[in-house]
Amino acid sequence: MRIRFADARTWRYSIAALEDLVETAVIRVSEEGLSIRAMDPAHVAMIEFSIPRDGFDIFDVEKETKIYANLEVIMKILRRSSKKDEIELIYQPPDLRIGLISPEGVERYFEAASLSPEAVEEPPELSLEFPVKASMIPQAFKSSYKVLSEVGEFIELYADSEKLVMSTQSELSEVKIDLTKESGLLTSYEFNADKEQRGRYSIDYFDKVSKLAMIADNVELYFGEDIPVRIKTSLPRGAWLVLYVAPRQE
Repeated sequence: MRIRFADARTWRYSIAALEDLVETAVIRVSEEGLSIRAMDPAHVAMIEFSIPRDGFDIFDVEKETKIYANLEVIMKILRRSSKKDEIELIYQPPDLRIGLISPEGVERYFEAASLSPEAVEEPPELSLEFPVKASMIPQAFKSSYKVLSEVGEFIELYADSEKLVMSTQSELSEVKIDLTKESGLLTSYEFNADKEQRGRYSIDYFDKVSKLAMIADNVELYFGEDIPVRIKTSLPRGAWLVLYVAPRQE
């Protein structure tokens, strides 16, 4: 298996979000592309990272392959990359080689031996229906998160037919941010419910996707009463990263 991706930043930020959640994960490569899915030990949050086949400059894959990877090791390698480097993965079991290729053609390769299948948990795919869907510019999501994270330990989402509201509070203050299409903060908004929707989530997990705002093309937020929130970050070359966070039980 040999694949090459032209944007090192996408890999660096996405693997950093995964590595902040879990130490190990399964990298699955098939004729459709590459995907990684990982869940934190507390089963509160799950992250999915995916790149379609068309997003790669080189995609030499003979059959579906699973690589049981140590994300901490991969992240140490990716920290050596510059934003214009290309990333290459070469897998000849049990050896995984990760290459960083500069625009000048300088190639650096690092070894990251794969783990045994027993050492890695691969969570199942989630299938949920969400009554609320909001798309926003990445900076709107990042700035909203930053303001809320400076005040409280949770994010409360509220939605009705007209707006999405993100809020938090502490003993000293309360912050509420209205997001609407009219304000320009939302690019689209869908509300398909008979009543208003509310959800409360631990704020720390949102940090994992807010860091991707600087390279993201779009952020989509899905939620509903008593179900996880889903935040999808669209990245360069058709890649995307999705974060699920279970609601807090007060």
